[in-house]
Amino acid sequence: MNYDLLVFDLDGTLVDSAADISASLNRTLARLGRDRIPHERVLASIGSGVRKLIERTTVPPFEPVMEAFLEHYADHLLDETALFPGVAETLARLRGRKIVLSNKPEAMSRKVVEGLGIAKFFEAVYGGDSFPVRKPDPECWRRAVAGASRPVMIGDSGTDVQTAKGAGAPAIAVTYGYFKPGELDAADVRIDRFAQLLDVLR
Repeated sequence: MNYDLLVFDLDGTLVDSAADISASLNRTLARLGRDRIPHERVLASIGSGVRKLIERTTVPPFEPVMEAFLEHYADHLLDETALFPGVAETLARLRGRKIVLSNKPEAMSRKVVEGLGIAKFFEAVYGGDSFPVRKPDPECWRRAVAGASRPVMIGDSGTDVQTAKGAGAPAIAVTYGYFKPGELDAADVRIDRFAQLLDVLR
């Protein structure tokens, strides 16, 4: 099918940001006198927004951790974060409209795509605070894709697949990101390399 809008997740799909997220969270916890969280546990908790990340990895009260984490991460979200292989080259060759739909706060999402030189490929960048709801709520999807008749989601997690499926849209899942076993089973297509989108979307 010819899609008229390509909707991309950010973390785990376009960019490998796990190291910076993990480092910022653990530096925050250390400053608050809390225990360190293993990187693998942080990795398994990425994808549903900052609040879910904090809730999945720490204990109450969550608000002080969230506030301190966001403050630290805002200054360190590009320390080690980088594009996955082939992302820039593939985006340059993909035709049609493209947007980013992330659960990372919008300002941070914009800072990442701008800092890594791929902002020019997207007509819009939406984050977890762009709408009253966030992925996987289908209302988030409907607002982001307004005006498109054949949008498709490209993401790395069950959250992305659920978002598309909940809105009756197709989902393409990348298998190199931050997902748990079985989360991508409902995807229409799975790819191991970002560049494979050129063949899938041809």
